[in-house]
Amino acid sequence: MLKISDNVHEVGASHPELCYFDRLMPTEYGTTYNSYLIQGEKTVLIDPVELEKKEVLLKNLKDLGITKLDYLICLHTEQDHAGSTPDILAAYPGVQLVSNAKVAEFMENHIHIPRTEFRIMADGDTLDLGGLSLSFKSIPFSHWPDNTMVYLEEEKMLFSSDHFGSHYAALDPAQPDFELQIKEAQAYYAEIMMPTRLQTGKHAEWVSELNPDMILPSHGPVWHDPEVILSLYARWTSDAVAPAVVIPYVTMHESTGVMAKYLAEKIAEKGIKADLCDLGLSDKDLRQTAGEALYLSVDAAAVVLAAPTVLTGPHPSMMFFAALMNGMRVKARFLGLIGSFGWGTQIEKSLKSLTERLKGEHLPPVLCKGLPREEDFAALDNYTEEIVTKIKALPPEDVLD
Repeated sequence: MLKISDNVHEVGASHPELCYFDRLMPTEYGTTYNSYLIQGEKTVLIDPVELEKKEVLLKNLKDLGITKLDYLICLHTEQDHAGSTPDILAAYPGVQLVSNAKVAEFMENHIHIPRTEFRIMADGDTLDLGGLSLSFKSIPFSHWPDNTMVYLEEEKMLFSSDHFGSHYAALDPAQPDFELQIKEAQAYYAEIMMPTRLQTGKHAEWVSELNPDMILPSHGPVWHDPEVILSLYARWTSDAVAPAVVIPYVTMHESTGVMAKYLAEKIAEKGIKADLCDLGLSDKDLRQTAGEALYLSVDAAAVVLAAPTVLTGPHPSMMFFAALMNGMRVKARFLGLIGSFGWGTQIEKSLKSLTERLKGEHLPPVLCKGLPREEDFAALDNYTEEIVTKIKALPPEDVLD
């Protein structure tokens, strides 16, 4: 529990032991399910928590002496936000459910609460708490179609739902590690917000114009200086890219590994940042290594997949990453492929199919039979020149600092 102001408390639950959010996204520092209590003449709770953490929420409310809730606002339907709604309704009879129309629609299916139980708020509608007021703003496809923000006008606090979140359960929520908060915000963006980058960017611009004093997301620490996360979202959601190349690779007998390391070294020699990501580390889950590669790919100009062939197709670990990159819609301008095969390969066809939603230019692959020879390294030299030349030829307005 955290006191944010005389009128606002964070009363949700921390989940530091969580390893993978949605059984997919690595959460090295756990996560939080933030729930906000606002007390004017009337009392409102924003977002009940994940069902398994309901007792933490109920205890926090009890410790604050809350015997009555007037309103329960649901900003988003997923269970990590709204899972404990039935328990709050049971503990506080008479509380009025409040949401936008899309949340009410979705709650029928996901939480089995009829939409007729909700007071529906349209964009710009205000909920009067007596001395305090909350205005509503739908932010469709800042993750899901139903996501909503509410703004506490008197204190200039924006409750932003998934927007601007981070999976980071700080040891002291009042004093999070700033560098970790930034890092985990980028990881969160990569796997939660990036698939809807354009819509997310438009909603972030609206927040910039609103100019709140504080942003309070549904996951992770509060942003006391909103300009920090707003400037990062402006960077991540733009079409511009950084002069950098990410090379996720898998190697079985080191042939592809040799090629990946050689390419990274040659690109770096040309003055372009090159990040190698070994997807096949024996001491890390594939979800971790793939997550690290995706994190680095958020604003990289190029991604070069380096994979061996298994039964004429890509190594399964690379298939997983390619599908992940495709689903998250990485904005890289250039997409490359290198690798080694034993006797035959259809790897280019398979990986193009797996990344069909990406808009980057597919470069011709460099594939070699067996252990790379002198001519294969010469082909990688040419590949280096092609990639670097294309990145350096990007217009200045398309390049991030």
